[in-house]
Amino acid sequence: MTASRPLTAPSSAPARRVSQRRSTDRRRSVQATDESIAARVRGRQYAALMRAQPYAAGASLLNMLVVGLTSPQTLSNLLLLGWMVAVLMLNGVQLERWNRWNKKSAKSKTGVDVSTKDLNLQVAQAAALGAMWGAVPVLLLNHVAHPQQTLVMMSLASMLCIGALGLATLPRAAWAYMGTLSLGSLISLAISPQLVYGIGALQWATLAGVAVVLGGTVTKALHASVSAEVKGEHQNQLIGLLLRDFSEQGSDVIWEIDGGGRLRHVTKQFAFAMGRDTAALEGKGLMSILGEMQKGMSDSDRESTLALHEKLTEGHPFRDVQVSLLLDGKQRWWSLTAKPLVDERGRPLGWRGVARDVTQARMADRKLAWLAHFDTLTGLTNRAHFRVLLEKALQHTRRYGGGGAVMCLDLDGFKNVNDTLGHATGDVLLTEVGKRLRDAVGNGRSDVVARLGGDEFAVLLRTATTEADVAGIAQQILDAMKPPCVTQGAEIPVRASIGIARFPEDGLSVDEMMQHADLALYDAKANATGSMRFFAQRMGEQVRRRLILERDLREALERKQLHLHFQPKVDLNTWRVLGFEALLRWNHPEHGDIPPAEFIPVAEEAGLILAIGEWAMLEACVHAARWPEELQVAVNISPVQVMAQNLPDAVQNALRVSGLAAHRLELEITESVFINETRGTVGRLHALRRLGVAIALDDFGTGYSSLACLRRFPFDTLKIDRAFVRELLVSRDARAIVRNILALAKALRMSTVAEGVEEPAQVKVLEAEGCDIVQGYYVAKPLPADQVLHFAMTWTGRDRPTLPRDFSLGHTQTADLATMMPATII
Repeated sequence: MTASRPLTAPSSAPARRVSQRRSTDRRRSVQATDESIAARVRGRQYAALMRAQPYAAGASLLNMLVVGLTSPQTLSNLLLLGWMVAVLMLNGVQLERWNRWNKKSAKSKTGVDVSTKDLNLQVAQAAALGAMWGAVPVLLLNHVAHPQQTLVMMSLASMLCIGALGLATLPRAAWAYMGTLSLGSLISLAISPQLVYGIGALQWATLAGVAVVLGGTVTKALHASVSAEVKGEHQNQLIGLLLRDFSEQGSDVIWEIDGGGRLRHVTKQFAFAMGRDTAALEGKGLMSILGEMQKGMSDSDRESTLALHEKLTEGHPFRDVQVSLLLDGKQRWWSLTAKPLVDERGRPLGWRGVARDVTQARMADRKLAWLAHFDTLTGLTNRAHFRVLLEKALQHTRRYGGGGAVMCLDLDGFKNVNDTLGHATGDVLLTEVGKRLRDAVGNGRSDVVARLGGDEFAVLLRTATTEADVAGIAQQILDAMKPPCVTQGAEIPVRASIGIARFPEDGLSVDEMMQHADLALYDAKANATGSMRFFAQRMGEQVRRRLILERDLREALERKQLHLHFQPKVDLNTWRVLGFEALLRWNHPEHGDIPPAEFIPVAEEAGLILAIGEWAMLEACVHAARWPEELQVAVNISPVQVMAQNLPDAVQNALRVSGLAAHRLELEITESVFINETRGTVGRLHALRRLGVAIALDDFGTGYSSLACLRRFPFDTLKIDRAFVRELLVSRDARAIVRNILALAKALRMSTVAEGVEEPAQVKVLEAEGCDIVQGYYVAKPLPADQVLHFAMTWTGRDRPTLPRDFSLGHTQTADLATMMPATII
């Protein structure tokens, strides 16, 4: 076997050119519009008229002779001659049109193009001919003897039937012809004093009605037939394009086996992916080839083909059955999709399907799955996963008894370390603290150490049940933190405070345990830093503050204490401002500026977030409507708002009142929306999408459900969390994670925004990795609404950051960058 190949077909043309040609072909193929159907219907209608024209003209001439022979002596010869000449001329014109159409049809393979004007002319000629024949009964019927009357009416009836049949495919022409013809006949029959003529008028009207219905039925059948024909051609073109996609793009390759499982019709792309010649694969068993490509793999990996064998045995279509293979010493994963082939009697003939190399996606899934559960800096469990594990421990206690404890821990004076020594030093300190925590708690499977964010850590103890045991472990943690952390030649003192809540004594819900442990931590920090405190009921000051905030928040909107600031977002490709993110601020008359992280949870729990969210949405849209049209506004949406039934209506109302175009509004949601997902959550997101607004997934990669979010709903934008951006310059893992997120977003045709960009080097690294948009203090701090226009209009004159030629990302620390390049903070 020769060297392995990925499931990508060779292509001599550049990928972009192939993609552009395929896109152009697809646009052309899907244009099965109403106009194309109408044009083909016109052609069929006109062709049917022309094919009937010689017979209709012959019948008209024959009946004209009958009328001429039955005309009375009292009728002026000049009048009769004029009528006959007019009929001859009309039929001559129609025969000339038939002759021209006949010649064009003989030359054209696709049919003669017929315009609406051609059909209108045909309608006018039919009306004229009908009027000529409609004059016959007015002139003759009451002036000739009974035998001649019978001939005249028979001639008129035959002309009515001939017109109904010949013009059936064009109802307007048929109605015009039969209407003008019938008008004279009905008038003549109606005014006749004889009763039999009245009955004849009724018969004539019935015959004309039947002819009208017949014409309408024929036209509907013709239109339906043409529509089905056009749609069938469109489907055939689309199938052809899809097959050509497989051949040109090469991301999917076609495979086919017969009833005995042997490969047949082996494509060059499939053979190239297998690293073999087409002839070497033709007629060979698929399962035996896959077995050969699994030699040397573990038994668990070799079992992946069992699922494929079961699907082939069941005989039902299947999708995305993954098979692990060993190609050139490297493990790869293929995803196989197929449907059975049967003959006209339903007997199985084999299988046809596609195969796709999903190795990179599987590796990315594993990496992102790890990100969903663990902190990238310390490797500890992250906040979301910690809450899940805590909930499981509480469920076990509620069901079987026992107990445990939750510790909340943060570092005293950590902000000063970041401010004085830089974020890189702070990250080293956090990594060291995480290691010491693991060592102090132990590596048992029962206990969990987590980093909740920033310098906040948590410990879940499921083995220590007594207060003494918990206190002993807490003291071990405090003792482990006493030695200073040495980094970059500097000794940094490490001091931690610990708050402890025990279950079931202090609570049996996740929120209760976390809140009580936090209250104990605040008490420890307030009384003696570097100490531990167990939760006690007296620790309610924080709860009282929350109640005060809830009370004042109910009146904040009416008293106009809430306002919006706007932080700009800059396109890395064009270095221009694309829009602004609206950020909510609360200026409390007594407590000053209260951060959103404190009052937003209060608003959510108190049921105030819907009113505040609607106000913020409308306020942001009103401001954005005054900006230049190229600027967007992004508004954060609380999970509580997404779960509310009226969110699409609230967004639509804000757009209507403000006059803001829907495409200029972007809604940012967090993946926590999907944690407590209800049946209508995704439906409401799709309702928002139908309004025309864009939807972004905020803080991507920090929670445990990011991949599930992308499967449930196609977002327009992924926002990379500031935690990854902060570590971008000092952590290869962070850069790899950002690179994978950007690649994932590109594959899903989503734009990307990096939050928390504070340094010029971060801008350049993100630009090199393919990020689309940056946002953060390097661009600008959040601006009051009255400064937005001035900022946007003066931004064009500012230079984008550059790096020195000797800049080396792999060995550069954040603290060094300030000395290597100007860091202009706007």
